[in-house]
Amino acid sequence: MKQLIIIVTTCLSFLLQAQVKDTSKNVKYLAIPVLFRTPETGWAYGLSASANFKTTYRSDTLTRTSVITALGIFSQREQNVQGIDATIYFPKEKYILYFQSSHSYFPDKFWGIGNNTKNTNEEKYAFEQLVVSPHLKRRVFKRLFIGAIADYQNILKVNYKTASLFDTLNFIGKSPYQVSGFGGSISYDTRNYAFWPTKGFFAQTQFTAYNKGFASDYTFQKWMTELRLFVPLFKGHVLATHLYNCSTFGSTPYRSLVSMGGQGNLRGFYQGRFRDKSMYSGIIEYRAHLFWKISAVAFVGGGDVYSDFNKVNFNALKYSYGAGLRLSVLEKEKLNLRIDYGYYDKYNSGFYFTVGECF
Repeated sequence: MKQLIIIVTTCLSFLLQAQVKDTSKNVKYLAIPVLFRTPETGWAYGLSASANFKTTYRSDTLTRTSVITALGIFSQREQNVQGIDATIYFPKEKYILYFQSSHSYFPDKFWGIGNNTKNTNEEKYAFEQLVVSPHLKRRVFKRLFIGAIADYQNILKVNYKTASLFDTLNFIGKSPYQVSGFGGSISYDTRNYAFWPTKGFFAQTQFTAYNKGFASDYTFQKWMTELRLFVPLFKGHVLATHLYNCSTFGSTPYRSLVSMGGQGNLRGFYQGRFRDKSMYSGIIEYRAHLFWKISAVAFVGGGDVYSDFNKVNFNALKYSYGAGLRLSVLEKEKLNLRIDYGYYDKYNSGFYFTVGECF
């Protein structure tokens, strides 16, 4: 009952959010109290302040709404995150800029590395990190974009127990380090909305190279590819599909290894429950509008981590399934408050109470 009261209170805070409009500059400012729950954080709270605007005029249908958000959160597990996140659509969306910057202190969990780690291996460690990652895209043909990526990550602290599995296992990245990389992207996007698409296709591939010659303590490469397809079945009902693969090559430090699970991947698995140099996943989600601002989803997904493509073992496939509800909090932008429950087994399951979709 206590959790239900908190959820209702948070829903109301979204619906009654404080906002100020600057009509001369076509800007809408929002200050929103934040409350969410994930298996990684437990209950977390904080404040989000954002500016929503168009880089052209308000009624421009060729340019989506840009947003710059500052966020500060604290969790019941003594984690804290401060960040600035921006998505800026330039006139007629000839250019799109994505920018992420954050500082965090995060007590986390560790089970080992690879796809065969045991649930009973669970132990605690903590890290502090600073991340800055801009990504600029340019439209070259209708819905086709090419982009330039920069990525900087500084691991300021890593705390773990002596003689623990984290201490004795052989991998790099146990002490403070920094990595910086540069790369490019190619994407194709026909979605009608960014947050809750009802039709369209999105494909993207990114390649980033980290090199000791560019303020990086390690040399490695990261290659990510994803596909998203949204098929309208009938009014208010959509079938959404997400395929994903991310691989790293070279001397990849621990915090740059690919992790499976979390609110943006296989829900039910703790993010990082399985971690290795590469991973693949696929998710199918059925989305249905019920009434008023309420929608429901049902999903199933599978995937795994691997150290080398030749060692991919489909017999070791992990999967999760679940369902959830959505409350529309910004109808024009199709942004939802969501609650999901994902399940694999008694060790790997959990609730997600947050904003925005898995994909």
